[in-house]
Amino acid sequence: MNEHKAVVWFSNDPEPNTFFFRSPLRSWKFLVNTILLGVVCIGATLMLWNYSAHFKLFPSWLILLLLINAVYPFWYALKRRRRIYEHYRAGKIAEEPVETPVNDLLEVADNSLNEGLRNSISIFGILLLAEFLWRWRW
Repeated sequence: MNEHKAVVWFSNDPEPNTFFFRSPLRSWKFLVNTILLGVVCIGATLMLWNYSAHFKLFPSWLILLLLINAVYPFWYALKRRRRIYEHYRAGKIAEEPVETPVNDLLEVADNSLNEGLRNSISIFGILLLAEFLWRWRW
């Protein structure tokens, strides 16, 4: 009777990783990345639209960096996620309980994919903001 048992609260109840088994937009991390990409693309478009009239030499390297550092990583993340989803659809992997090594691997892949995507988009957004502030100063 003196034995203490751990009480699992509902908020602390771990859940298996399901990012690769359903729509990526059902993941809050990927949704944040999608919104960040949208904001960065709209910001770059507005800068191109406004500065092309005032500056004949708008930095075209900025558009290239948008494609390389924001759009391509987003597309590539979707491509890698789809590859794991195809393994799931083929029956090669399945949704695993929390304690299994496969679930740990899927959690690492999910975090790696989303954090790398967020970092690359955020860094480009900071570069875009710096370019905007530098142009606005003049």
